[in-house]
Amino acid sequence: MVSTDTLVSGTHFKAKDSALSVGHKSLAVSFSDIAAMGATPKWVLLNLTLPKIDKPWIKGFIQGFAKLLSQHKAQLIGGDTTQGPLSITVTVMGETDHAIRRDGAKIDDLIVVTGELGSAAYALKNPKKSKHCNAQLHSPNPRLDLSQQVKHLATSMIDVSDGLLADLGHICTASELAAVIELNQIPVNDMVKKHPDWMSYVLAGGDDYQLCFTINLTDEDKLPDDCHIIGQIIAGKGIMVLDHHQPIETNLKGYQHFNQ
Repeated sequence: MVSTDTLVSGTHFKAKDSALSVGHKSLAVSFSDIAAMGATPKWVLLNLTLPKIDKPWIKGFIQGFAKLLSQHKAQLIGGDTTQGPLSITVTVMGETDHAIRRDGAKIDDLIVVTGELGSAAYALKNPKKSKHCNAQLHSPNPRLDLSQQVKHLATSMIDVSDGLLADLGHICTASELAAVIELNQIPVNDMVKKHPDWMSYVLAGGDDYQLCFTINLTDEDKLPDDCHIIGQIIAGKGIMVLDHHQPIETNLKGYQHFNQ
């Protein structure tokens, strides 16, 4: 299994963000992709583009990066450095005995998410409101723990990086099926749910780095803690969002890298 991600200053993080958190997040997002495939990260490549040599920033970045690397017993085996606008590209290679794809969902499969959704998007728009949500934005925890517990249950899986509707939509498209989800079954932090824009944070905010996966109906009782059933796979195309069992229009799409 191989995953690669690029983080660009001003797009994926702000110049004022701590180097420690940037180092952590740059690795965490690729570990999250590996988790979504049911794999364990083993080897990492780091390409770092810097506008200048800033020793304190580099030290903080390395500390954040190395701590997560050590936590999951992965090895940095190479990479490159160059001068230019600040950007970070990380490539992670992993191993698994059971790879999970996006195209395996079946009609009647249950849709499951881990953790809470919307916290990172809330923190991005409300940076001084919640330390918990700020941590979700700046120091996301790739769900490698739960990935290993559910990989033999999951019929399809993806990580939620661009927003629930966008990423669940990738599963639906790959599986050539549709989905129906119940808004009030989605796990949401209490602080987030008090905000008038909470629905957009939860459905389209992105940067959650939780897992979204599907399982057979008969496997519901096998789900570990911190897994939440939010809907079901159905025939057709697209995603229907229900609010207390009533369909609603959202006009939300999730993050788009090239918004034309």
